[in-house]
Amino acid sequence: MKPIREYIKHKPCLRGQILDRGELKRVAEACGLSPQEARSELKKLGFILTKNNHGLTVWKMQENDLLEMDAAPKSQGR
Repeated sequence: MKPIREYIKHKPCLRGQILDRGELKRVAEACGLSPQEARSELKKLGFILTKNNHGLTVWKMQENDLLEMDAAPKSQGR
C-alpha cells in the first residue's frame, strides 16, 4: 500500500486539488485503498471538501499545508 502523501507528491497535477469522483477513485486504487479510506486519509492530510468554480466537488489543500507537505521528509523503509 502506497501512502497518499507520497503518491500526491509525485503527481504535480494533483498537488492543489483532487476531484472527488474520478480522480479520487484513481488515487485510492493506486494506493490500495477504497474511496472512503482515501477520503479519510485526505482529511488527515489537511484537505477540505469544497466546490470549485464549475460546481464540482473537490478536495482542496490550503496553500500553507501544501508547502509543509512538500517540505516534509520522506519516510524511510517504504
